[in-house]
Amino acid sequence: MPLPSRELLRGFLVAGMMTSLMWGGSAARAQETAGAPDTAPLASASEAAPESVATAGSARRGRLLFLQCRSCHSLDEGGMNKVGPNLYGLFGSAAGTVEGFVYSQALVESGIVWSAETLDAWLAAPSDLVPGNRMIFTGIADPQDRADLIAYLREATASEE
Repeated sequence: MPLPSRELLRGFLVAGMMTSLMWGGSAARAQETAGAPDTAPLASASEAAPESVATAGSARRGRLLFLQCRSCHSLDEGGMNKVGPNLYGLFGSAAGTVEGFVYSQALVESGIVWSAETLDAWLAAPSDLVPGNRMIFTGIADPQDRADLIAYLREATASEE
């Protein structure tokens, strides 16, 4: 079996490093509190839990959280697949169906259709939702971080839901 390319290995290394750095939400919280003049304080995750992931997220904050995802995912229509698939048109699409990306059999056979709720469960713990998937990502523990990221993804991927 041939060895993986340097580009693929670099992608996995970056993905692993980014995952280890990000999923307390600290990078986005640090950036949002850095004092940009046009930003009002955002509610903290320790305040009341959101009523629904479909309506509770801040796309502005989610954009900051996505900075850590972009090494593996693109969002633009016709964008390239990276270590992970392009996410354009995510909401309402079936899991494991982006053309040109090789998915695990477990994800292809999962029957998942991406919605705010299924994406919330995926982002919380991908290996719990779909055991045997190949995403190198342990999950986002903070429900508000997930809601914010979902709000941004809905906006940025021109998704219908």
